[in-house]
Amino acid sequence: MIKTISIPDLLNQTLENIEFDVDRFEEMEEPENIEFPHKHNFYEILWITNGKSKHTIDYKTYEIEADMLFFISPGQLHLFEEWKDIEGFCIVFTEEFFLQIFQNKNMLFELSYLDNLYENPFIKIRGEDKSKLKAVVDLLINENEKETIQALLFVLLKQIQSQFSEKGNSNSKQQIVIFKQFKNLVYENFTKNWALTQYANQLNITLHHLNSIVKSVCNKTTSEIINERIILEAKQLLQFSDDNISEISYKLGFEDSSYFARYFKKHTTYSPLDFRKLVS
Repeated sequence: MIKTISIPDLLNQTLENIEFDVDRFEEMEEPENIEFPHKHNFYEILWITNGKSKHTIDYKTYEIEADMLFFISPGQLHLFEEWKDIEGFCIVFTEEFFLQIFQNKNMLFELSYLDNLYENPFIKIRGEDKSKLKAVVDLLINENEKETIQALLFVLLKQIQSQFSEKGNSNSKQQIVIFKQFKNLVYENFTKNWALTQYANQLNITLHHLNSIVKSVCNKTTSEIINERIILEAKQLLQFSDDNISEISYKLGFEDSSYFARYFKKHTTYSPLDFRKLVS
Protein backbone atom coordinates (compact mmCIF):
# COMPACT_ATOMS: atom_id res chain seq x y z
CA MET A 1 0.00 0.00 0.00
CA ILE A 2 0.94 3.68 0.07
CA LYS A 3 3.83 4.67 2.31
CA THR A 4 3.36 7.39 4.92
CA ILE A 5 6.51 9.46 5.36
CA SER A 6 7.71 11.56 8.28
CA ILE A 7 9.70 14.80 8.37
CA PRO A 8 12.99 12.90 8.87
CA ASP A 9 12.20 10.85 5.74
CA LEU A 10 11.75 14.08 3.78
CA LEU A 11 15.08 15.42 5.06
CA ASN A 12 17.02 12.15 4.61
CA GLN A 13 17.53 11.95 8.38
CA THR A 14 15.56 8.86 9.30
CA LEU A 15 17.24 8.32 12.69
CA GLU A 16 16.30 11.70 14.14
CA ASN A 17 13.06 12.86 15.72
CA ILE A 18 12.22 16.07 13.86
CA GLU A 19 8.93 17.91 14.42
CA PHE A 20 9.58 21.13 12.49
CA ASP A 21 11.72 22.35 9.62
CA VAL A 22 11.89 25.27 7.21
CA ASP A 23 14.11 25.27 4.12
CA ARG A 24 14.57 27.01 0.82
CA PHE A 25 13.70 24.78 -2.13
CA GLU A 26 16.91 25.67 -3.92
CA GLU A 27 18.95 24.44 -0.94
CA MET A 28 17.05 21.22 -0.23
CA GLU A 29 18.42 17.82 -1.15
CA GLU A 30 16.12 15.54 -3.09
CA PRO A 31 14.62 12.98 -0.67
CA GLU A 32 16.12 9.51 -0.96
CA ASN A 33 14.15 6.28 -1.02
CA ILE A 34 10.77 8.04 -1.14
CA GLU A 35 8.18 6.65 -3.51
CA PHE A 36 5.61 8.84 -5.23
CA PRO A 37 2.78 9.16 -4.58
CA HIS A 38 2.92 8.98 -0.79
CA LYS A 39 1.24 10.39 2.30
CA HIS A 40 2.60 12.58 5.11
CA ASN A 41 2.10 12.38 8.86
CA PHE A 42 2.82 16.13 9.06
CA TYR A 43 1.62 19.44 7.65
CA GLU A 44 3.50 21.06 4.77
CA ILE A 45 3.26 24.63 3.50
CA LEU A 46 4.92 25.41 0.18
CA TRP A 47 5.61 29.03 -0.69
CA ILE A 48 6.54 29.28 -4.35
CA THR A 49 8.44 32.50 -5.12
CA ASN A 50 9.60 31.61 -8.64
CA GLY A 51 8.87 28.96 -11.24
CA LYS A 52 5.93 26.71 -12.10
CA SER A 53 5.02 23.12 -11.32
CA LYS A 54 2.13 20.74 -10.84
CA HIS A 55 0.92 19.09 -7.67
CA THR A 56 -1.55 16.23 -7.36
CA ILE A 57 -3.44 15.71 -4.10
CA ASP A 58 -6.07 13.00 -3.69
CA TYR A 59 -6.35 12.53 -7.48
CA LYS A 60 -6.79 16.26 -8.17
CA THR A 61 -4.02 18.11 -10.04
CA TYR A 62 -3.20 21.76 -9.36
CA GLU A 63 -0.97 24.23 -11.18
CA ILE A 64 1.60 25.91 -8.93
CA GLU A 65 3.08 29.29 -9.83
CA ALA A 66 4.97 32.21 -8.30
CA ASP A 67 3.55 33.95 -5.21
CA MET A 68 1.43 30.96 -4.30
CA LEU A 69 1.05 29.26 -0.94
CA PHE A 70 0.17 25.59 -1.22
CA PHE A 71 -0.97 23.37 1.68
CA ILE A 72 -0.66 19.62 2.23
CA SER A 73 -2.21 17.99 5.29
CA PRO A 74 -1.56 14.62 6.97
CA GLY A 75 -3.10 11.64 5.22
CA GLN A 76 -3.50 13.23 1.79
CA LEU A 77 -2.24 11.26 -1.22
CA HIS A 78 0.46 13.47 -2.63
CA LEU A 79 2.52 13.69 -5.84
CA PHE A 80 4.89 16.58 -6.57
CA GLU A 81 6.12 17.05 -10.15
CA GLU A 82 8.95 19.16 -11.61
CA TRP A 83 10.08 20.46 -8.23
CA LYS A 84 13.74 21.03 -9.18
CA ASP A 85 13.03 24.21 -11.13
CA ILE A 86 11.12 26.12 -8.48
CA GLU A 87 12.27 28.52 -5.78
CA GLY A 88 10.70 29.36 -2.48
CA PHE A 89 10.21 27.90 0.98
CA CYS A 90 9.09 24.58 2.42
CA ILE A 91 7.69 24.67 5.96
CA VAL A 92 6.82 21.38 7.68
CA PHE A 93 5.53 20.68 11.18
CA THR A 94 3.69 17.99 13.10
CA GLU A 95 0.36 18.45 14.84
CA GLU A 96 2.01 17.65 18.17
CA PHE A 97 4.67 20.36 17.69
CA PHE A 98 2.05 23.04 17.08
CA LEU A 99 -0.32 21.97 19.84
CA GLN A 100 2.33 21.71 22.56
CA ILE A 101 1.85 25.39 23.40
CA PHE A 102 -1.97 25.25 23.21
CA GLN A 103 -3.19 21.78 24.28
CA ASN A 104 -6.33 22.53 22.28
CA LYS A 105 -6.79 20.79 18.94
CA ASN A 106 -9.41 23.33 17.94
CA MET A 107 -6.56 25.80 17.38
CA LEU A 108 -5.63 23.78 14.30
CA PHE A 109 -9.23 23.23 13.26
CA GLU A 110 -9.79 27.00 13.22
CA LEU A 111 -7.19 27.33 10.44
CA SER A 112 -9.52 26.76 7.51
CA TYR A 113 -6.80 26.05 4.94
CA LEU A 114 -5.36 23.07 6.87
CA ASP A 115 -7.05 19.66 6.66
CA ASN A 116 -8.80 21.17 3.68
CA LEU A 117 -11.33 18.89 2.00
CA TYR A 118 -13.64 21.38 0.39
CA GLU A 119 -11.62 24.18 -1.20
CA ASN A 120 -8.56 24.56 -3.41
CA PRO A 121 -5.48 24.00 -1.19
CA PHE A 122 -3.71 27.20 -2.21
CA ILE A 123 -3.85 30.97 -2.09
CA LYS A 124 -2.17 33.69 -4.15
CA ILE A 125 -0.36 36.33 -2.09
CA ARG A 126 0.52 39.86 -3.14
CA GLY A 127 2.32 43.05 -2.15
CA GLU A 128 2.35 43.92 1.51
CA ASP A 129 1.16 40.43 2.50
CA LYS A 130 4.32 38.91 0.99
CA SER A 131 6.51 41.26 3.01
CA LYS A 132 4.75 40.33 6.26
CA LEU A 133 5.03 36.62 5.62
CA LYS A 134 8.65 36.89 4.47
CA ALA A 135 9.62 38.66 7.69
CA VAL A 136 8.26 35.80 9.80
CA VAL A 137 9.76 33.08 7.57
CA ASP A 138 13.18 34.76 7.80
CA LEU A 139 12.90 34.71 11.59
CA LEU A 140 11.93 31.03 11.52
CA ILE A 141 14.91 30.14 9.33
CA ASN A 142 17.36 31.77 11.76
CA GLU A 143 15.73 30.71 15.07
CA ASN A 144 16.93 27.76 17.17
CA GLU A 145 14.86 28.02 20.36
CA LYS A 146 11.90 25.61 20.24
CA GLU A 147 9.45 27.83 22.13
CA THR A 148 10.26 30.81 19.92
CA ILE A 149 9.83 28.71 16.78
CA GLN A 150 6.43 27.53 18.00
CA ALA A 151 5.35 31.12 18.68
CA LEU A 152 6.59 32.30 15.26
CA LEU A 153 4.84 29.38 13.55
CA PHE A 154 1.60 30.40 15.24
CA VAL A 155 2.07 33.98 13.98
CA LEU A 156 2.72 32.74 10.45
CA LEU A 157 -0.34 30.47 10.41
CA LYS A 158 -2.57 33.26 11.74
CA GLN A 159 -1.24 35.69 9.11
CA ILE A 160 -2.14 33.18 6.41
CA GLN A 161 -5.60 32.70 7.93
CA SER A 162 -6.20 36.45 7.81
CA GLN A 163 -5.64 36.36 4.05
CA PHE A 164 -8.27 33.66 3.67
CA SER A 165 -10.63 35.80 5.72
CA GLU A 166 -9.98 38.74 3.38
CA LYS A 167 -11.01 36.51 0.46
CA GLY A 168 -14.53 36.62 1.85
CA ASN A 169 -14.78 33.39 3.84
CA SER A 170 -17.80 34.22 5.98
CA ASN A 171 -17.91 31.03 8.04
CA SER A 172 -17.34 31.41 11.76
CA LYS A 173 -14.56 29.64 13.67
CA GLN A 174 -17.19 27.47 15.32
CA GLN A 175 -18.58 26.36 11.96
CA ILE A 176 -15.09 25.52 10.66
CA VAL A 177 -14.28 23.57 13.84
CA ILE A 178 -17.51 21.55 13.71
CA PHE A 179 -17.05 20.85 10.01
CA LYS A 180 -13.52 19.55 10.59
CA GLN A 181 -14.65 17.49 13.56
CA PHE A 182 -17.28 15.95 11.29
CA LYS A 183 -14.66 15.33 8.61
CA ASN A 184 -12.43 13.57 11.14
CA LEU A 185 -15.32 11.40 12.27
CA VAL A 186 -15.97 10.45 8.66
CA TYR A 187 -12.29 9.66 8.13
CA GLU A 188 -12.27 7.31 11.13
CA ASN A 189 -15.69 5.68 10.70
CA PHE A 190 -16.66 5.75 7.01
CA THR A 191 -16.54 1.95 6.72
CA LYS A 192 -19.07 1.44 9.55
CA ASN A 193 -22.18 2.52 7.63
CA TRP A 194 -23.18 5.00 10.31
CA ALA A 195 -26.50 6.78 9.90
CA LEU A 196 -26.14 10.54 9.52
CA THR A 197 -27.77 11.00 12.91
CA GLN A 198 -24.90 9.07 14.51
CA TYR A 199 -22.41 11.65 13.24
CA ALA A 200 -24.60 14.46 14.58
CA ASN A 201 -24.93 12.72 17.93
CA GLN A 202 -21.17 12.33 18.21
CA LEU A 203 -20.87 16.10 17.73
CA ASN A 204 -23.69 16.83 20.21
CA ILE A 205 -25.71 18.75 17.63
CA THR A 206 -28.86 18.05 15.65
CA LEU A 207 -28.67 16.57 12.16
CA HIS A 208 -30.33 19.73 10.83
CA HIS A 209 -27.57 21.84 12.41
CA LEU A 210 -24.86 19.56 10.98
CA ASN A 211 -26.41 19.66 7.51
CA SER A 212 -26.61 23.45 7.70
CA ILE A 213 -22.94 23.82 8.70
CA VAL A 214 -21.65 21.43 6.03
CA LYS A 215 -23.72 23.21 3.37
CA SER A 216 -22.46 26.60 4.51
CA VAL A 217 -18.79 25.61 4.63
CA CYS A 218 -18.42 23.59 1.43
CA ASN A 219 -21.76 23.79 -0.40
CA LYS A 220 -22.13 20.01 -0.18
CA THR A 221 -24.35 17.64 1.77
CA THR A 222 -23.17 15.45 4.62
CA SER A 223 -23.83 12.42 2.41
CA GLU A 224 -21.59 13.83 -0.32
CA ILE A 225 -18.70 14.25 2.16
CA ILE A 226 -19.05 10.61 3.23
CA ASN A 227 -19.30 9.41 -0.37
CA GLU A 228 -16.16 11.34 -1.33
CA ARG A 229 -14.23 9.70 1.50
CA ILE A 230 -15.39 6.22 0.49
CA ILE A 231 -14.54 6.80 -3.17
CA LEU A 232 -11.09 8.18 -2.33
CA GLU A 233 -10.28 5.09 -0.25
CA ALA A 234 -11.68 2.83 -2.98
CA LYS A 235 -9.45 4.48 -5.61
CA GLN A 236 -6.38 4.03 -3.44
CA LEU A 237 -7.16 0.37 -2.78
CA LEU A 238 -7.79 -0.26 -6.47
CA GLN A 239 -4.55 1.42 -7.48
CA PHE A 240 -2.14 0.38 -4.74
CA SER A 241 -3.36 -2.96 -3.38
CA ASP A 242 -3.62 -6.43 -4.88
CA ASP A 243 -7.01 -7.03 -3.27
CA ASN A 244 -9.76 -8.25 -5.57
CA ILE A 245 -13.03 -6.34 -5.90
CA SER A 246 -14.83 -8.49 -3.31
CA GLU A 247 -12.04 -7.90 -0.77
CA ILE A 248 -12.07 -4.17 -1.41
CA SER A 249 -15.83 -3.90 -1.10
CA TYR A 250 -15.69 -5.78 2.22
CA LYS A 251 -12.95 -3.46 3.56
CA LEU A 252 -15.11 -0.47 2.66
CA GLY A 253 -18.16 -1.83 4.50
CA PHE A 254 -20.07 -3.19 1.51
CA GLU A 255 -21.53 -6.68 1.98
CA ASP A 256 -22.34 -7.00 -1.72
CA SER A 257 -19.51 -6.47 -4.24
CA SER A 258 -22.06 -5.93 -7.02
CA TYR A 259 -23.57 -3.05 -5.09
CA PHE A 260 -20.09 -1.62 -4.49
CA ALA A 261 -19.39 -1.80 -8.24
CA ARG A 262 -22.61 0.10 -9.01
CA TYR A 263 -21.86 2.63 -6.25
CA PHE A 264 -18.32 3.23 -7.55
CA LYS A 265 -19.50 3.67 -11.15
CA LYS A 266 -22.24 6.07 -10.07
CA HIS A 267 -19.68 8.36 -8.43
CA THR A 268 -16.79 8.02 -10.91
CA THR A 269 -18.36 6.86 -14.22
CA TYR A 270 -15.88 3.93 -14.17
CA SER A 271 -16.38 0.39 -13.01
CA PRO A 272 -13.83 -0.68 -10.37
CA LEU A 273 -12.05 -2.92 -12.88
CA ASP A 274 -11.94 -0.18 -15.53
CA PHE A 275 -10.51 2.27 -13.01
CA ARG A 276 -7.85 -0.22 -11.94
CA LYS A 277 -6.83 -0.73 -15.57
CA LEU A 278 -6.77 3.04 -16.15
CA VAL A 279 -4.45 3.87 -13.23
CA SER A 280 -2.20 0.84 -13.70
